[in-house]
Amino acid sequence: MNSHRPPVLKAIISTSKEPEEKNDVHLSLSKIMEEKHTYIYKKLVVPMSMRSIYWKFFGFPATDDGDILTRLKIVCILCKTQIAYNRNTSNLRMHLQNKHSQELMELESSKPSKKDYVAQDAKEKRAAKKLLKATSHIYTTNIDGTVQIDSDLQFVTDPNVSLSNIEDDINIDQPIKVTSKAESSKDNQIAYVMTDDSNLQTSIDEKTVSDAITEFIIIDMQLPEIVEGRGFQRLIATLKSPCEIPSKHKLEEEIIPKVYDTFRESVATNLSCINTEMGLTIEEWKSNSDENFVTISIYYQIPGETTLDTKILSTIHAPLDWGEHQWGSVIDNLLLDWDLRIEKITAVVVATARSEIINALTSRSLTVIPCLLYTLQVCAQACFDNPEVSALLAKCRSIVGIITGNGPAATLIMQEQMMELDESVLMIDYPMVWMSTYGMLEQMVLKKNIINTVIDSIEGVNHECIELNADHWKMIEDIVAVLEPFKVTIMTLSEEKIPIISLLKPLLWQLVSSHLKPKDSDSELARSFKESLSDMLVERYADHSVTLLLQIATSLDPRFKQLPYATDEDKNMASKPIKEMLVKVIEEEGCEPIEIKQENEQPSKKIRLSGMELLLGSLYPTKNSMPAEEKVDLELVQYQSEPTAPLAFCPLQWWAKMSAKCPNLSKLARRYNCVPACCAPPSRISPEAQILYDTRRAALPSHLVDKMLFLHGNHTV
Repeated sequence: MNSHRPPVLKAIISTSKEPEEKNDVHLSLSKIMEEKHTYIYKKLVVPMSMRSIYWKFFGFPATDDGDILTRLKIVCILCKTQIAYNRNTSNLRMHLQNKHSQELMELESSKPSKKDYVAQDAKEKRAAKKLLKATSHIYTTNIDGTVQIDSDLQFVTDPNVSLSNIEDDINIDQPIKVTSKAESSKDNQIAYVMTDDSNLQTSIDEKTVSDAITEFIIIDMQLPEIVEGRGFQRLIATLKSPCEIPSKHKLEEEIIPKVYDTFRESVATNLSCINTEMGLTIEEWKSNSDENFVTISIYYQIPGETTLDTKILSTIHAPLDWGEHQWGSVIDNLLLDWDLRIEKITAVVVATARSEIINALTSRSLTVIPCLLYTLQVCAQACFDNPEVSALLAKCRSIVGIITGNGPAATLIMQEQMMELDESVLMIDYPMVWMSTYGMLEQMVLKKNIINTVIDSIEGVNHECIELNADHWKMIEDIVAVLEPFKVTIMTLSEEKIPIISLLKPLLWQLVSSHLKPKDSDSELARSFKESLSDMLVERYADHSVTLLLQIATSLDPRFKQLPYATDEDKNMASKPIKEMLVKVIEEEGCEPIEIKQENEQPSKKIRLSGMELLLGSLYPTKNSMPAEEKVDLELVQYQSEPTAPLAFCPLQWWAKMSAKCPNLSKLARRYNCVPACCAPPSRISPEAQILYDTRRAALPSHLVDKMLFLHGNHTV
């Protein structure tokens, strides 16, 4: 592709709707395709629609008959300087200011003010339109000369570009322009419209707008073909931005890869400065084309800060037939590409059930923790997959679809207001996010009486297919009641500034020991659901290495020191590993200052000892002789004596304040505070955010998935 950005050709469309006049646009474009490098002109002309005052001293090269030879350059009447035409008048004024300041001052002093403008009535507008048809140019100057055009300019025209319906928006006050551009033979033609405001003096940098469009696509995870939509092009026209819209091909093949390379280098630089422990997340998902992908991210705490930073590293196509060996190679290559040390990875949080991935991680001595969001999704989906519940959900979706898609919705809203119910919308669920299905059922329970009334009033449908009897309503109420603790858990995660793994033990304990305990008043269905959900939660986190890591992380969370989230036996299980790790931290820390002191110490002269040193110096220890085990005990006692932190307090901030009192324990806490409780960052834990992200991600084409998700997740770099 040519490295130079070709100028954009602009053609003026008259307000006439005659097809031959529309063809004039393509004729004027096709002239530029001729292999001409020098144009000999006899006149300089300015079309009627270019009514800016600065055109008085400029014109397009034209023949004796006034036919414009090229629109790529304009010529100054005063000095015959050739200027590239960039679709606005800012460069015209700049030339006058630099070369003809006196003429510019006189020209602008004679310009009428805005308050002197009087709007034209319909009759005057029709007369002006007739004048525009009868007159081809507003200025004509008899000056001859030649214009040189660079040989690397390449313009093509596409006769299939539709200009229909554009004339409907054209009026005499704001003539519409069409820009047609192609950067290579592979590009699709780009056409967009904009208004020519003669009072517009500011110039919008094309690259700035192009970058803004690229950023819009990345941040909102839009498909690049959005730029070829007529609505998007009209939006740009409405904003009066004289700019180049990058084509879909250019976005996919040039702009997005270039931005990706820049961001990747920046992320790699940032990660190279991190020498602390980190946590990895692996999230499996499926695209609209039924392809499986795995997105791998990293979490870490920036030294000196109390926040947990995250970066998306890579998104990999994940065929179902890949085995443990292939996934092992993927993991090894990823660590090598990003220069990550495996011993610095505290744990890997996974949102997948594929044993090949999990085995590849555990074979590398990595602790694998199930993602809490994914776990709740699996558990809730198990309830929804129950044959009776599945049939009921299909009926509920039909009811909601009929109510929201037909007239009775108005009746539903009216009755809601009369009963002063909440304003939550009754809508069909998005099954990929269980909270969406739960929300639909919850709203149906709240609007039970209203829904029954509305269903009875619906005509023209088979009521047997949409009727809900008492047993159906009881089943819906049971499902909502059983899954309500899961909803509270999701809300807890979304309210956390940083949901880290120290939350898992207390949350799981509360769910299993309290909320999912069957009650005497429970129906048989509710009881069976609670028992199966409780067993699933216990089973998913039953691995000894997972249990130990979660217990250590929770023990080091100042919010849960006094909470009965585990048995005394479980709590004691973590005390020995914590002490052993603390001893190692102290010993490693103690070695470093000694080595540095010996290397830098260069005594220049003999220092005279004081009398006190002569008498008692041999009895005074040269260094702190307290064993590391005693230091560990002192720090642990200090930690336990501190008041329990409020549940809403951030543990990272708490440990930052405690670093002076418990310096070694705070370092150990950082090792576990870098592991999130789930793969999703806090910004997309809520159901609405999950649905939006999931639908946009699933729509991405496979060749853009890695780059788009990387840029979207790391766009704050």
